[in-house]
Amino acid sequence: MTAFLRLAGAAGALVLVAATAAPSPVASLLEDPAAARAFDYAALRERLGDEQTAALSKTLDEAFAARLAAAPDACETEAEAFVRGGLASALQARDAAAWRADWKAANDQLDQIYARVAKALNGEDVGRAYDGVRADAKAAVAASDPRHRQLFARVARDQAWRHTFHDVEAMPQGPRRQMVIRPVSAKTCGVDAENTAWLKAEWRTSGWFTTARDGEVANQRAWLILQHADRDPAFQRAVLPLLAGETGVGARINYAYLTDRVAVNAKALQTYGTQGDCIAPGRWEPLPVKDPDGLDARRAAVALPPIAEYQAHGATACANFKAP
Repeated sequence: MTAFLRLAGAAGALVLVAATAAPSPVASLLEDPAAARAFDYAALRERLGDEQTAALSKTLDEAFAARLAAAPDACETEAEAFVRGGLASALQARDAAAWRADWKAANDQLDQIYARVAKALNGEDVGRAYDGVRADAKAAVAASDPRHRQLFARVARDQAWRHTFHDVEAMPQGPRRQMVIRPVSAKTCGVDAENTAWLKAEWRTSGWFTTARDGEVANQRAWLILQHADRDPAFQRAVLPLLAGETGVGARINYAYLTDRVAVNAKALQTYGTQGDCIAPGRWEPLPVKDPDGLDARRAAVALPPIAEYQAHGATACANFKAP
């Protein structure tokens, strides 16, 4: 799924610094995802009134924006997602009953998503879409090398949370969808942040996961985590030359993907057209590329199919796309 959908959204793993200025029920929720999820934000709106609730929501949003300015690689935590999303949705709801119905439905959906992720990571069969997750989870258990065990387990979490976006994208636009996508995005961002920190430390202390030393599968899995390390573009750039030295079709493809990812993160033109977005239901387009006329030739040189074929495949990933 990495090939076609670039996650936008959630931001970091620290607690809001300005949260201590908030009313104590909300301040305490920022460190407790379960409590933040169970909280009745419509009742808080009724108690505080629209003006104070809006001011509280704005304070939290500004605090998070300030944290992002100081640390662009930060993620919104799961608890923050529930608190900030709960306040914003309560303010937008026509009344408390409507908000409670939407919040309950969203949490029922989240229960299903969280349970499916947990089962897949436990190696249980939860559908073909999660077969790769189950395989990596089982590989982690079977691995004798501690580095490989960690690597496979982390890739399983990476892929499990990314698969959940298929469920979110299938939901109709509206408050319930937003209530679901925010904590899911926060969880995914947190997994990426943890994986990036771990892989970077492993690279510095033990070197890259090369095919020669670690095997083709471990090399590919390490690349996958690196591909999702978008909040640390310097790390991606530093490792890119190491990927250039790998041989084999899979290695060439991985190098092409990361080359484009590095370019896109630097707001530059990509070389191979591997990175793109859904722009309409069933329609995927690559982000801007250099020398479009020579694109297919460059893709063929790294064993990628023509861009038209790639777009047709990407259209499947965009089948449930709904414009924000």
